[in-house]
Amino acid sequence: MARIIASIVASALTMFCLAGLFTGVIARDFIRASVDPSFLRNPPNLALTFAGFLLLACLMSWAYRRFVPTVTSPTRSGLLLGVTFAVLWLMPYSIVLFSVYRFPYAALAIDLPWALVEQGLGGLVMALIQGRRPNA
Repeated sequence: MARIIASIVASALTMFCLAGLFTGVIARDFIRASVDPSFLRNPPNLALTFAGFLLLACLMSWAYRRFVPTVTSPTRSGLLLGVTFAVLWLMPYSIVLFSVYRFPYAALAIDLPWALVEQGLGGLVMALIQGRRPNA
């Protein structure tokens, strides 16, 4: 159980830090030039943001243990899990946000691929900590 909890916290922290890297460094100038500041909290509620990533990591861990009963390659399984969650969770959510708020559509071309990286690495970290498991 300790390994599962550690994997959830580490995965959430990984995705949280990658989100910060993306918004604070990689896409900072694009966001500053393209997004109306009145749409953003200043400062952002980082505790709530981390809580969201913690919830996502809990869901990822549940799915990993429920739907991936045998793990021979945690690296492959974890990346696949993370990418799957990016496609199932973040991509539809981003499209909905972009349809309602005046974010530039060009941001979708940046945001959606980054989700594959962010959640993919979150799943990788989770799987590496949980390790290999035999059939349940």
